[in-house]
Amino acid sequence: MDKDLDKNLKTADDFMVSKLLGEDNDSTVVLARDVHTDIEYAIKIIEKSRIEKGNKKDEVEREKNIINQLNHPFFVKLHFMFEDEKRLYYVLSYASMGDLLSYIENSGRLSRPCVQHYTGELVLALEYLKGLNIIHRDIKPENILLTSEMHIQLTDFGTARLASDEEIECANNSSNRKTSFVGTADYVPPELLVDKCSNINSDLWSLGCVIFQMLTGKPPFCDASDFAIFQKVIKINFSYPDFVDEEAKDLINGLLKFDSNQRLGSDECGGFEKLKEHPFFRGVNWDELHTKIPPPISRPVSRLSVKTSRSSDSVSDKSDAVYSRISPRKSGTMKRQARPVKNSIAVNKLTASEPDDIEGYGLPPDLSSDDRDTWLEKQMGSTWHHFSNGALILKRAELEKKRGLSVKTRQFLLMEGPKLVYVDPSSMEVKGEIPWSRELKTEVKTFKSFHIHVPGRTYHLVDKKGNAIKWCRKIDDVKQFYYGSA
Repeated sequence: MDKDLDKNLKTADDFMVSKLLGEDNDSTVVLARDVHTDIEYAIKIIEKSRIEKGNKKDEVEREKNIINQLNHPFFVKLHFMFEDEKRLYYVLSYASMGDLLSYIENSGRLSRPCVQHYTGELVLALEYLKGLNIIHRDIKPENILLTSEMHIQLTDFGTARLASDEEIECANNSSNRKTSFVGTADYVPPELLVDKCSNINSDLWSLGCVIFQMLTGKPPFCDASDFAIFQKVIKINFSYPDFVDEEAKDLINGLLKFDSNQRLGSDECGGFEKLKEHPFFRGVNWDELHTKIPPPISRPVSRLSVKTSRSSDSVSDKSDAVYSRISPRKSGTMKRQARPVKNSIAVNKLTASEPDDIEGYGLPPDLSSDDRDTWLEKQMGSTWHHFSNGALILKRAELEKKRGLSVKTRQFLLMEGPKLVYVDPSSMEVKGEIPWSRELKTEVKTFKSFHIHVPGRTYHLVDKKGNAIKWCRKIDDVKQFYYGSA
């Protein structure tokens, strides 16, 4: 662990968690408050088991090292990092006003002054990255967060690389291009498609795509599939709506060049100083941009979670947050796929061979008939199938059930129906059932503890493995499936 992160060592018990901000297959991001300083943070939680299973140790270490180098107002800051037996925790600055995409979607398109301002901030951020020889490789509106003062904070360095490392990898793979695809289809530069390599000018292409999207509401290369998008990217096949002015067109055209060395902002084209001299930025005071009050922008009523196919509560003020203790409730900072794959976690899980796998993320309630039959057949070999009465167990785990001074260990079984029963694992007897209704609500208290509220009673539960978030998410998913969003 880096010394500058070690000097103020924290643990999960130093934070109270309010809500989930985002999640993906490898990590979760939660909003949390330091109990000692009352400062809000976005905490990225990475499962060690998934790092090992996916051979992603080098990627995680690279992301940590890159984030730890950043010291600039337009980037999220890594304040602390700690770990326990199962997880890594990155305590990051919290951008309370959500992501830029939310505002684009809410407004349809941004005003010219807004586009000029946020493009200017993004240009300064990319200029800073270039000075550190870093390629972000996933510049897009979802990864551009907004602070309470409405300035940007660029996030998500999970795919970032040092340009020198990328050059070495590309050279090693020159005879057999099998480099994995990174980034998001709508913003991917042609060199990544043709040569399977990015370079220090690749982010300039993505910058052009983001400017186009801010001005028009959509990325320049849109189509029904990633493959169709890639064909348009390679041919640079896009067109402008009539309302886009000539200066904006000229700027975007200068960035969306097939040859990365010919992009405005590249060293061959005069570098970032030349880019900042473009007429589109007329009137911009580059030295004071980080302190200038941004032009007004319509605030979204709600926001999709960053970096994930799930939706979540959104732009929130600190006064709206409800905090609860011991440790959590994904990026920040999670990615949202351009075209989310429904039940992606479940699809991956269906390749597993043991019914015990449902203890992790669990199964979705809307499995296809064939997938349900597959899992039900696996479940028949489980100790707990006896308690299901033929229903599919969607999630199960051993939890502590607290009531007053009493603490009892029970096996909880979340089943189709919906039904949530708890069993004494010693006597193998059903000890009770939590009643379902539209009024049932979950509440994450910490990484381990959570509440289930039903009319007239609250169940206090503890998952010693730290999966309180997963339990609440799964219960909420099941409730929505059977009762709707109301």
